[in-house]
Amino acid sequence: MDTNNLRYFAAVAKYGSITQAAKAAYISQPQLSHIIRQLEKEMGLTLFRRTSHGTKLTVDGQRILLHCQVILKEMDRLQNMVNAHRIEKSCLNVSMTRFSHTAECYNEICRRYQDIDSFTGRLCEGATLDVVQDVKENRSNIGILHMAGKEADDLARNFEEQGLIYEPLATFRPYVCLSSEHELIRTVGRHGIDIRELVDYGFVRYIGQYEDFIYHLTTESGPIDLNNARKIIYVNDRQEQMRLLSRTNFFTVGIMEFRDQDSLYGVISVPLLGCEERFRFGAIRKKETKPSQMEQDFLDLVSTRFKRMEMADID
Repeated sequence: MDTNNLRYFAAVAKYGSITQAAKAAYISQPQLSHIIRQLEKEMGLTLFRRTSHGTKLTVDGQRILLHCQVILKEMDRLQNMVNAHRIEKSCLNVSMTRFSHTAECYNEICRRYQDIDSFTGRLCEGATLDVVQDVKENRSNIGILHMAGKEADDLARNFEEQGLIYEPLATFRPYVCLSSEHELIRTVGRHGIDIRELVDYGFVRYIGQYEDFIYHLTTESGPIDLNNARKIIYVNDRQEQMRLLSRTNFFTVGIMEFRDQDSLYGVISVPLLGCEERFRFGAIRKKETKPSQMEQDFLDLVSTRFKRMEMADID
């Protein structure tokens, strides 16, 4: 059973509302509803009663919540115990949503410090909730994440309430990522592809990343949920995603190209036309946590590179 799903369940119980719990857990309301239904199916129990005033725990739901709270509390205690025994003079502990641009910065800092006597590093990739939990529970000191433009202000306030410092980094247009040999590139070129031209092609997305705002787009003709595409291919990591895109006519949605993307994989990124959505990137850390020198260098590098990319995207 996925621990994150237990956290989602506990959030719905706490707020008494799928909508409010979704905001607090950095996940879309439809996907949170889906997770709760799957959890009920897995347990063979009805956990909530849906009413006009929100959601209320059933008797079974109340029993499960008691066990759930014990499990989550013990897991948090275990993690805190592990963190308390960590002694790291030079460290680079980062969690990030899956973007190669961030990973490149991490690799660059590791290269700069490769000849010092000792250091420890940890790079974790996951969904927005994973990044936030890693920072809150001290598994990572720095988190780099993205969100939809329209959600950014609400989420920034949510970070503040949870004792996190949020630093905006950059805002980007969405891009279509696809093979440089794709038939659409031969037809319309690299100036941009309208989202309506993608309807017949397979959409590649990450497994389990339900709350990823890149999959829910605001367009000139209304909102589009790419999870409703007729053909969807699920992958685990960027390498797998890039190889698949390079050998098929599938596509995914991201931001502008990372360094050597075309030469390494034969995959390019072109602007997504007819889309009003914007993606905001930012960094989070706990208020009481001071970054190591390596981590501060990483933050400075990410900030510089993302601002440079943002200017190029505007141009």
